[in-house]
Parts: sequence; C-alpha cells; structure tokens
Amino acid sequence: MKKSARTVLTIVMDILVLAAVCVTIGIVVRFFGSLANTSLGESYLRFASLLRIPAGFEGIDSPYGGSFDVNATITVGVVLMLEWALSIARRRA
Repeated sequence: MKKSARTVLTIVMDILVLAAVCVTIGIVVRFFGSLANTSLGESYLRFASLLRIPAGFEGIDSPYGGSFDVNATITVGVVLMLEWALSIARRRA
C-alpha cells in the first residue's frame, strides 16, 4: 500500500476514535441528569446525538437523575470495531 493511502487510513482511524470518545462523553453527561440539564450539557448532547446510531433501544434510568444511553453504547462498540478492522487492514498492507 502506498504511504499516502496508509496516511489516509490512519486519519480515518483517528477520526473514528475521536468520534467514539465524543459519544462516550455524551453517555457520561446523559447518565448524570444534573450535567445533562445544564446549558453546556444540553448543547453537548445535541452534538453527541448527531454521532450515535439510532438502534431503537430505550434509555435505562440511572440513579443520578439521568439515563444510560444504550444506542450510544452500541455506537461506541461499532465504531471501535470498525477502527480495529481498519488497523488490521493497515497492518497487513
């Protein structure tokens, strides 16, 4: 594989990891209802909702006034598995 193709693949992998981190932060903010109800929390959750896969699962109420976002958790798993598959492809090339 050419060096430029490996560089592009690495950039895509980095973007996937960054997306997974952003969605994970959204999971934490939504889990704690007091964070989710702040103006910054609401803004961040709007952003994070753009990144998650609508898998159709309902959130699970947390003891902290928020909810556990199952759809976002599925998104993190899918994104990290995709990144892992790309890393294998890059390594074998």
